[in-house]
Amino acid sequence: MLTERRSIEALRAGVPNRSAVRELGTEQKPIETRFLDSLSQVAAERGSGRQMAGFMVQGEFGTGKSHLLEWLQHVALEQAFACSKVVISKETPLGDPHKMFRAAIEGLTLPDRVGKLREVLERLPVDSAAYAGLRALVQDGGQGLDPLFEASLIVYERLHNDSEMVDRIVSFWSGDRIRASDLKKQLRQVGQPRPELRARRIQELAIPRFRFAAQLIAPAGYTGWVLLLDEVELMASLSVTARAKGYAVLAALAGRLVGNTIPGLYTVGTVTSEFTGVVFEQRRDHERIPQRWAERDPGLLAESEAGMAFLAPASRDWLRLRPQAPDALQRTHERVREIYNAAYGWQPPADGVNGARLSHSMRQHVRDWITRWDLLRLDPSYEPDIETKAVAPDLTERPDLEISDEPDEENGPIER
Repeated sequence: MLTERRSIEALRAGVPNRSAVRELGTEQKPIETRFLDSLSQVAAERGSGRQMAGFMVQGEFGTGKSHLLEWLQHVALEQAFACSKVVISKETPLGDPHKMFRAAIEGLTLPDRVGKLREVLERLPVDSAAYAGLRALVQDGGQGLDPLFEASLIVYERLHNDSEMVDRIVSFWSGDRIRASDLKKQLRQVGQPRPELRARRIQELAIPRFRFAAQLIAPAGYTGWVLLLDEVELMASLSVTARAKGYAVLAALAGRLVGNTIPGLYTVGTVTSEFTGVVFEQRRDHERIPQRWAERDPGLLAESEAGMAFLAPASRDWLRLRPQAPDALQRTHERVREIYNAAYGWQPPADGVNGARLSHSMRQHVRDWITRWDLLRLDPSYEPDIETKAVAPDLTERPDLEISDEPDEENGPIER
């Protein structure tokens, strides 16, 4: 009963929780099929040093994009993937790869245990063949990993019984700073040759951290790492400079940068239907960004253009949520009705779906049903008359979203 009540409360608020999503499943079968087919290729692509390219899901506000991502996470966990779901926001702007990485690690969900990177490492003994493979991969200069990762891995291996040192190393892998001088000192103590280490800025290590974490997760026995990005449309509310950085980061995470991929990571994101019209037709980002960055930062421009191509309306990487057919909507109605009955011990009436409201979003339907049943449960003689109103996302540019409430650490050096 408690689980079902939590599910109903989550559905009432329009933010379905994990148990509600498992109960309801999804009617978006083409997207689920594409997702499962891609998951089946992630491990082989990683073994060949490649990243499986991700895709985007587009849908109107309230049509079930967040629900779908939660379902895809459930599916991925069943396929033995580690998963992270990140909601794009003021605190986690897409154009800040360091904050994106921290959010992904903090939101890491494992299929077989509760925990983050430390729990992943519990499945990776330093004397195992899998760990030896990881070490060889990290030592491979072609993997795009900074020598800081090789040095930290050596220290972790040699001092894995030192809990304080292990904490510092795992914290570094999870996004914290570490002094290059401290790593040099530890390498000297264990008699290891010291690779060329130098101080790095936090942002320089962000994408390499994604790459290292993905390489750490796979040999620990997981099929790969799935990254789910919700509310990507918030990027439209930022300045053109922030959007250029956001496009670049998205291209990296989705495997769209040739020669700079993240093997083992598979990314799916969601946006509202208005997004592409706003950023490409109204804001003309595909024209403004090249004009601004062609000479100032050609590298950023190339990455931004890859991200814009991934998001462009003509891209083949778009999947659109299908409108709910009457029979599918009726099935959802019945499943919500069953959850409500289990939650309150009260059977909602077996009325059918109102055909006049088929154009409403799924969120409107579900909240309408639950509110109606609440009123009838309290007063069976009452005749509810519920009005619903569509809500459109506000994608106007808001510079205040780029002023973080968090301490300004992302551009600080690794070593002072």
